[in-house]
Amino acid sequence: MASTRAESASERKTNWSAALIDPAPEAEWQVWYEDTFDRECPRQVEIAGRGLANGLAELWARHLFETVQADGQEGFSRFDLWWKQKEQSIQIVGEWEGSTRLREWVFGDKRQAHAEYVQEGDRDLLMTLAIAHGNLVLDGRTSEAILAEAKAASSRKEFKTGLMNLIQTP
Repeated sequence: MASTRAESASERKTNWSAALIDPAPEAEWQVWYEDTFDRECPRQVEIAGRGLANGLAELWARHLFETVQADGQEGFSRFDLWWKQKEQSIQIVGEWEGSTRLREWVFGDKRQAHAEYVQEGDRDLLMTLAIAHGNLVLDGRTSEAILAEAKAASSRKEFKTGLMNLIQTP
C-alpha cells in the first residue's frame, strides 16, 4: 500500500511539473510602472525581458508588494505588462481580498525589499501564479480566476492545488 501511495504522489508531482512550463517562452515583455499619487510622474518601464512566465512573475511580485500593502490597503503604484509581439497589455484584475491573501502568502508582512521583488518573495508560488496567468491570457481570460481562487482558499496549500487545477484545465 505504501508503494502505491508513493507512486501516486510521484505521478502527481510529475504531472504538475509538466504543467509548469512557460506558455510563451519567446514572449518579449516590459513591466510598466505608474504612480497614481503623482499624476505628473510619467509612466516608466521598470524591467524588461523574455519569457511570459518571467514577465508575469515580475508583474505579480510588484503588484503584491507595492499595489497591495502589507496592511491590506491599496498603494499608489500600478503595474501592467506589455507583451510586445502580441501588442497586448496585461494587468492584474479581480477580487481585492484574493490579492491581500496572496500578498501574505508570497511576502508575509515584509514592508521593505532589499533585493529584486521576485527573490524577496516565494519564488515558487510566484512562478506558479505566472504560469497559470499566462495560460489564462492565452485562453483569452484575465487573472480574475486566480484571485477568486485565492479568496476562496482556506490555506496556501489549498490555493496552490486550485492554481494547479487552473493550469491543467484547458
